[in-house]
Amino acid sequence: MTRYAQPIAALICAVLVLAAPAVSAAPPADEAASMADFFKGTLEVDNPVGEWSGKYFFEPNHTYKETGSDGPVTGTWSIEGDRFCTVPDKGPAAPDRAARYCNLGVGRHTGEQWKDNDPVTGNMVLFSLKAGRN
Repeated sequence: MTRYAQPIAALICAVLVLAAPAVSAAPPADEAASMADFFKGTLEVDNPVGEWSGKYFFEPNHTYKETGSDGPVTGTWSIEGDRFCTVPDKGPAAPDRAARYCNLGVGRHTGEQWKDNDPVTGNMVLFSLKAGRN
């Protein structure tokens, strides 16, 4: 072997490794598809024990508007696993409010209803994804 053969072979191997497609254990979920019904619908949230209810309107640009029994709120949302998380633009208005809420619901469709727990109180919260923006 010539004195250049080994370095050239190493370079070729490095290029092949870098050019190979990355293999992922699980492909990332399609965020737009999993939230599509939220973007055209209304998420109604009811905390019967806490006597609070509200409606959420999610946008594809990761913002949301909320009209609730404690007034209007705007903020941002994100997805973490099977949960969507909302963060209001202003901090919690009361001690029984969290600065960030993460609840089940990613991938749900119009007409579905589900339950989760309030992260602050542990009380049951009811969710319903309705058609339209009302």
